[in-house]
Amino acid sequence: MKKTFFLLTYLFAHQYVTAQVPKKVVVEHFTNTKCSVCALRNPGFYTNLYNQTDVIHLAIHPSSPYTACLFSLHNALENDGRTNYYGVYGGTPRLVIQGEVISGSADYSLASMFTPYLSQTSPASIKITQSKYGADSIRSRIVIKTEAVHGLGALSLFVALAEDTINYTGSNGESVHYDVFRKSLTGTSGVPILLPPVVGDSVVYTMVSTTNAAWNVSRIFTLAILQETTSKSVVQSEAIPASSNTISTGINTNQTQDSNTIVYSNASNIFIQTELVFKNEILLIYDLTGRLLFQQELQTAAEQTISLAGLSNGIYVYSIQSNNQSIKKGKVLLINQ
Repeated sequence: MKKTFFLLTYLFAHQYVTAQVPKKVVVEHFTNTKCSVCALRNPGFYTNLYNQTDVIHLAIHPSSPYTACLFSLHNALENDGRTNYYGVYGGTPRLVIQGEVISGSADYSLASMFTPYLSQTSPASIKITQSKYGADSIRSRIVIKTEAVHGLGALSLFVALAEDTINYTGSNGESVHYDVFRKSLTGTSGVPILLPPVVGDSVVYTMVSTTNAAWNVSRIFTLAILQETTSKSVVQSEAIPASSNTISTGINTNQTQDSNTIVYSNASNIFIQTELVFKNEILLIYDLTGRLLFQQELQTAAEQTISLAGLSNGIYVYSIQSNNQSIKKGKVLLINQ
């Protein structure tokens, strides 16, 4: 077995681009598989979450108020550590968005909960690559680049491994669990970091962690959160989808991405909005192992709703094809309420 190791290097690219970049939104979700209140509130939260655009999610399972939660027991020390980092230990569900604790009395199903954190920019970008390392390890490489002049001081970098989908029925009745925190690569408070002052310079972290027999390694992904050490305010975050490295669906790899097509889900329906419709479009739905579960020819209407009520709760890979060529693909979450 290989021990986790940590390597820090600097790259000097000397690119003098001063434009700030979009700041991604990250929500840390403190929940528990024995919490009946979580079972009531989480479906509305997940529907809200997956109707957002590119919001990163991490589910953390503290040992309070229920110590026997399966996911908490898997790594109780670090689940509790990240919960205590924000001072929210003792009750679930709780949310922290961009490092800011959300009131436990807030309505987690309201899209307006995310509004204050949208359309912001950052002087830093994060790029993650993830790969297998040997027979029993995962290597994560995180590149943090200075994109604009900044006055940031002490920062902390939190890097974690999470499992994007786990099918397990807890005593509260929840049967599908998303983005489950498995292990920290930096400690739960992160490691100290100074963002390079020169625009274009980067700091690079390479981490290798052994896998665990309880994980579905094909669904493990790396997540990174860069935040101010004192305030905990998030400067930038990033995650690499597990499917980007490990899932093969048999879809034609020659893809023409249609940026005008929008695909999203609500409960058991999938919605497709498009301004430009290719000829003979077909929607295909795969599970995360690459098995084809559903296909249907699309209409020429600009907006259409397709029922996927026959599929169980979970994350699925979709592909829109035209003449055997994929023009749009991604992931959707289905929650049958």
